[in-house]
Amino acid sequence: MPPRGGVTPTRPQAVAGAAVAEVVGTFMLTFSGTATLLATHKLHPLAGMNEVAISLAFALGTVAAIYVFATVSGAHINPAVTVALATVREFPWRMAPVYIVAQLIGATLAGLMNWFMFGSQLRTALALGATKPGPGVGWGTALFTEIVITAVLLVVVMATAVYQRSPGGALPAGLAIAFWIGAAIFLALPVSGGSLNPARTLGPDIAAASFPYWWVYLVGPVVGAVAGAALWKFVLSKGQLEQVTR
Repeated sequence: MPPRGGVTPTRPQAVAGAAVAEVVGTFMLTFSGTATLLATHKLHPLAGMNEVAISLAFALGTVAAIYVFATVSGAHINPAVTVALATVREFPWRMAPVYIVAQLIGATLAGLMNWFMFGSQLRTALALGATKPGPGVGWGTALFTEIVITAVLLVVVMATAVYQRSPGGALPAGLAIAFWIGAAIFLALPVSGGSLNPARTLGPDIAAASFPYWWVYLVGPVVGAVAGAALWKFVLSKGQLEQVTR
């Protein structure tokens, strides 16, 4: 996540490096969580442990990717984050397509790796770990859930990684973001599947050539991310600034 006032890659080498970082970082995030989802499906562990393992895997993959690539690309690793930061003018729109394409490539490679590891049976049964609404959950409920949990994610991103005014400065940003992602996935798994990230869903969808409810996981996270970024920048951060200047 780019620090406020940080340098945006402009030289060709820097842009290429940032793009590759987004490919690898999004691969790490998507692969860690979706492969764990498929592995727990095959292992059939104790009841209730699947959800814990999946949520923790996504959280750990996220924090690792952020710590590795934060100084290279800003570690967006999520098209919704890129769009939201560009919308509130914390990231240049001209770079957004580069990042989004890179993120989709990374997530699709994760889906293909899942196919290689787990075979075609889970490609058809679980769409290589792609997200879908829970049993009996309507698309409207899944959509609104994705909007809310991604809005909170962007509040966390803006507060800890962009504005750097959280206790301890920017260092805890990766942990704060990963903690919310883990918690959001755990609570949303039976409802929307807990995507928060269009690439995390569309990558396995592309690899599996299956697109159930794909638009829910495009619209929901993007709308929620823009709302959360705007809420922080234009409302919440003003209250914090006022406290600091008293």
